[in-house]
Amino acid sequence: MSKIKILAIPSDKHGVGKFRIMDPYTFIGEKFADDVHVDLTFNAEDNDETFLGYDIVVFHTFIHQTTHESNVNRIKWLRQQGIKVIMDIDDLWFVDQRHPMYHQVKASKIGEMKIEMLKLADYVTTTTSIFAKTIKDRLKVKNVEVFPNAVNEEE
Repeated sequence: MSKIKILAIPSDKHGVGKFRIMDPYTFIGEKFADDVHVDLTFNAEDNDETFLGYDIVVFHTFIHQTTHESNVNRIKWLRQQGIKVIMDIDDLWFVDQRHPMYHQVKASKIGEMKIEMLKLADYVTTTTSIFAKTIKDRLKVKNVEVFPNAVNEEE
């Protein structure tokens, strides 16, 4: 059997990107090197060749640091190629009026864009079983798995 090839796209090199994508997927690539190959990139080029040869593309916030439409089109293209798409989310896709960025988030439709990508992905990973249930119940997304923060080497 050939190795599973994963392209992991963290949103940054610290915080969420580090703990949700970089650390766990680096760990998986090292711990299971006979079965899995993991590449990390921080801004995947918006061309088809970048993704050819991968079995899975996993990302936290975006695949491309461009428009939402580019990301939606990329997810659709990946799925057409038979490449599994995993979107990771660690926080609700909306904020309430008490949040300092409420008006900006509402005006930019960030929540709606996240929802669209969550529904397009083959799988969604998130931090807790409570949040997984929220995603399943509110968005009717079925393939939601808990992928806790940080790496537990005993698992």
